[in-house]
Amino acid sequence: MKKIKYATLFGGAGKNKESKEYKETILIGSLLSRNGYVVKNGGYGGMMEAVSNGVVIEGGKVIGITCKQVGSEKGNEFLSETIVTKKLYQRLELLIQDTNLFIVQKGGIGTLSEVFLTLDIIRKDKSIHRPEVFFIGDVWNDIIGVLKSTVIPEYEHNLFKVVRDGEELEKNIKKNENKS
Repeated sequence: MKKIKYATLFGGAGKNKESKEYKETILIGSLLSRNGYVVKNGGYGGMMEAVSNGVVIEGGKVIGITCKQVGSEKGNEFLSETIVTKKLYQRLELLIQDTNLFIVQKGGIGTLSEVFLTLDIIRKDKSIHRPEVFFIGDVWNDIIGVLKSTVIPEYEHNLFKVVRDGEELEKNIKKNENKS
């Protein structure tokens, strides 16, 4: 039996469907699906909707994990499956659980809280094939640069991988799969 590969996308719920990030995230959803990933996300609009749309374009599966505590239980129109949790912590646990690859797109406080909890869990994972976290876009360079120079110890700098766009992300995914 082939093991299911999961990718989770964290990103903002902004409504601008014309933004560079939204369009890029549709492409990221497509490339994740083409590379055999079932994609998980928070289930709502913005980057979550965009990645879901991209997965559907390729005929893949996308799971939205919504939360009563956050607001609506209803996810975006592109989801293959919706899981509704009562509490935010349950939602985050499901988004992180069994995930092989994390993608972080532009977002706000919610995105930051999700990614920092994820990074804390990953840094404690001593397995050979611990999940990787890719931050999409130059917007992350300054933020991560400040964190590395002030807060994050050097031995944990490898947790942060910034890629320019979906094309560079795909190259990294393929490179990592060839190592496995």
